[in-house]
Amino acid sequence: MKVCKTALCLILTILIFISAAPRLKSYAESARYAYVNADSTVYLCSEKREDSALFAIPQTYCVEILSEDGDWFYAKYAEDNELYRAVYGYCLKENMTKINEPLENLYLHTTLQVTYRTDQGSNLLPPLEIKLTAAYYGSYTLGNTSLSYVYCGEKFGYVSERVLNYPLNELPQPVISEQDPTPSGEDNAMLICALVITFAAAAAIVVLYFSGRRKPG
Repeated sequence: MKVCKTALCLILTILIFISAAPRLKSYAESARYAYVNADSTVYLCSEKREDSALFAIPQTYCVEILSEDGDWFYAKYAEDNELYRAVYGYCLKENMTKINEPLENLYLHTTLQVTYRTDQGSNLLPPLEIKLTAAYYGSYTLGNTSLSYVYCGEKFGYVSERVLNYPLNELPQPVISEQDPTPSGEDNAMLICALVITFAAAAAIVVLYFSGRRKPG
């Protein structure tokens, strides 16, 4: 009898987890991306401090959200693809909009020509020039100087060359707000059903527990 009650308790416990599964799934399917709003500046930072900014994420382009911590996203920008390498960091949620599906152009893919020139040379012997193609990530302003954060020659760094214009993404409508959307009628019905099963299973476990206890002689 004791074995049967134990098995029944186990089955009821499993039912509780199954009934909660739809709700857990909804959290797992929450927004995975966020794009920078048009006419806004959002920096990707190496730490959760604005003074650790690496570059300004191009407007209307996305980061992939890996986790959230207060006012910050921990996110990934770009992929290990051709000239690009993925960059991980933190960005403030302000001026960003969360979305479930990536935009048509998730990251801005554009390049810069970086020229290295030796100091040696003369009127008869021109200096050596080496031109390399760098993957552009975003702009960075230091005082009155505007720079570009790039990946070139297997290293990240800043160059004086700039990207002044780039195409903007067409933004989706409607967009997801910070708060959970209002559940539909079908979602409400599923939630009520899950709650009923959960409470019924929990009550059955309590009854079995107390009915299985021996009364003091």
